[in-house]
Amino acid sequence: MSSSWFIVLGEMSVLFICLYWYLQHNHERKFAVVIEHDSIEGLTLGKVEELISRRFVVREIRLADSSNCIVHPDDDTVLHHGDHLLIQARPHEIEPIIAFLGQRENTTK
Repeated sequence: MSSSWFIVLGEMSVLFICLYWYLQHNHERKFAVVIEHDSIEGLTLGKVEELISRRFVVREIRLADSSNCIVHPDDDTVLHHGDHLLIQARPHEIEPIIAFLGQRENTTK
């Protein structure tokens, strides 16, 4: 085998290691948050997304009212204190989102 093959194999190894690292650190994760900040009360999901300036998707909301219904939200969905949000975001976005909305819930889907 010529030395050029070793160079190609070495470069491919570096590429695969970088790709593996990227996928591990940028793959979106789901987590649950309970809205606890009174400043969120009555705001629409669209307004919260605008204020927080982070990339995330709210997959579903379990309402805090007595119905405990699960809804699939859109930008016009109004948020209330005690609502449980199932959110999907990149790892580096998770903590700022939690800090803005309330408290992380231990259960996720």
